Amino acid sequence: MSNLQMKDGFYPALGTPTDANGRLVVSSYGNEIDLMIAAGAQGMLCMGSMGRMESIRDREYPLIAKACCEITSKRTPLMVGVMDCSVSRVLDRIQALGKMDIEGVVATLPFYYRLSERNAVNFFTLLAKSSSYPVYIYDLPSVTQLPFTENMLFTLMKQPNIKGIKTANLQLISILMRNPERREDFSIFYSGLDLFDIAIRSGISKNLDGMFTCTPYNSKMMYASAAVQDNAGVSEHLNNILKLRNLFLKEDLFQAYSYAMGLLGCPGDYHTDFCSPVSDTAKEELYSCMKEIGELK
Repeated sequence: MSNLQMKDGFYPALGTPTDANGRLVVSSYGNEIDLMIAAGAQGMLCMGSMGRMESIRDREYPLIAKACCEITSKRTPLMVGVMDCSVSRVLDRIQALGKMDIEGVVATLPFYYRLSERNAVNFFTLLAKSSSYPVYIYDLPSVTQLPFTENMLFTLMKQPNIKGIKTANLQLISILMRNPERREDFSIFYSGLDLFDIAIRSGISKNLDGMFTCTPYNSKMMYASAAVQDNAGVSEHLNNILKLRNLFLKEDLFQAYSYAMGLLGCPGDYHTDFCSPVSDTAKEELYSCMKEIGELK
């Protein structure tokens, strides 16, 4: 298992390009990963929310993880999503990964119904004790219906195999950062895209989101600006990313994302198999926006 350090910077949640039969389009995936590494990504998440972990075919799941691991080839740390609705089902996913050389697995709480805080803690405690990989918590209350609390998190941080959290909860992060007993090996990944510039100025230096993948130029420039404490530059490039994101939301997020990734030379279906393509009007708007913000020459 790799021991690459989780450095400060941006971590893209990779989209997963598939064909009409749900099979990975390997060439597009390779292009996407290479774009991210060239843009300066400090690590990657394979099959998170943007990567449609919940809708990937079971037989494709280990093949996609293997392809990502081989293409990344230790150039950056790699985490793999294992989200599901019971410990045993998550462990099945972990077992399917075999002995891949990755930094860890990322799991949400079960998302079929809302858990009590006690059972949420039980879920991650059992998973951490059974997982052959380090575990990273994905706090996603819009899906799981239960936001992580301070008490839940500090209880779970006693488990040495839980190595970090991805969350959009700035208050929770501030509590973590102020706590003198926080483990040095516990990474905090902030996922609140709309406030990335504020977070960077506040010293929250690991940021994870799927929009990085379709905005390699602006992602690179945003963190180049951060490196020289150019706050105006950080905000300028974040605004460009948000402009494209808001255009995605205007019609259908994942279908619009599929079209945008195709424009970047990474074609495939990044949306689920029952979704229709975006309209011609949306395609024109997306193309114009990506030209305007510098993602297309």
